Amino acid sequence: MFRWICRMFLTLFLLCLACVGLLAYAYWVEPNMLVVRSVDVESDQVTQPCKIVFFTDTHFGQYYDISHARKITDQINALEPDIVVFGGDLFDNYARDREQLDLSSLSAAFAEIEAKAGKFAVWGNHDYGGGAARVYEDVMKASGFEVLDDESRLLSDYGIRVIGYDDLLMGQTDDSLYTLKSQAFNVIVAHEPVIAQKIESSSQNLVLTGHTHGGQVTVPVLTDRLLPAGSGEFRKGFYDAQETGTDADLQMYTSSGIGMTRYPFRFLNAPEIVEINVHAA
Repeated sequence: MFRWICRMFLTLFLLCLACVGLLAYAYWVEPNMLVVRSVDVESDQVTQPCKIVFFTDTHFGQYYDISHARKITDQINALEPDIVVFGGDLFDNYARDREQLDLSSLSAAFAEIEAKAGKFAVWGNHDYGGGAARVYEDVMKASGFEVLDDESRLLSDYGIRVIGYDDLLMGQTDDSLYTLKSQAFNVIVAHEPVIAQKIESSSQNLVLTGHTHGGQVTVPVLTDRLLPAGSGEFRKGFYDAQETGTDADLQMYTSSGIGMTRYPFRFLNAPEIVEINVHAA
């Protein structure tokens, strides 16, 4: 009997130790990681190979401070991109965190991101609330990014059109703008993944989205049910046209992003930067 009780207490102790270890990892280790995911895409509409680097959901503020901006910049520049794209949610809660946000330092760090053909950004839902809408575009412009608000830019050297949509939840995009007339290879940037299901296009399309954080903390079954509005059934990773449920020639990558919201943990959703190598088919 005594031996059985000792085993039970040892088992409970080891379980508690494992839980503490997992919490420590999710709080201190994984949030400070920054991995690069590489994706290859082919199109017969591009005129020369192009490297796009996509990052999103930094959520600078209480849970992810601006000191990380330099690390993000260095990692992006090491990839030597042609195009850099930011998918929105620069801030987490601007009203709460504004006193600790050094916007000049943030702009200075991101201004050093280098891209041969341009740097583009879109709005995220967190970039609207708590006064963030008054500063978001100015910060991105000071960082050398062009904010595309239901706008597009043709990069003729590559045969690529970059299209940026306003945030689905907080913005005001007219549904007619999701029907595309472009005959270039469309790189569509939108914060929420469900926008992919709205696209109508006769051209080839690559949609880049964020918003979901991959669930931020991965718990079987539960994570998929707790994704934020605008995620649809898309948690993270690469999706083809069949998986997105659209008739368009479309592929999508939904990034798990970089920062954190609601709680200061990441588990099995390491902060990521996405390298998309677009090849001429």
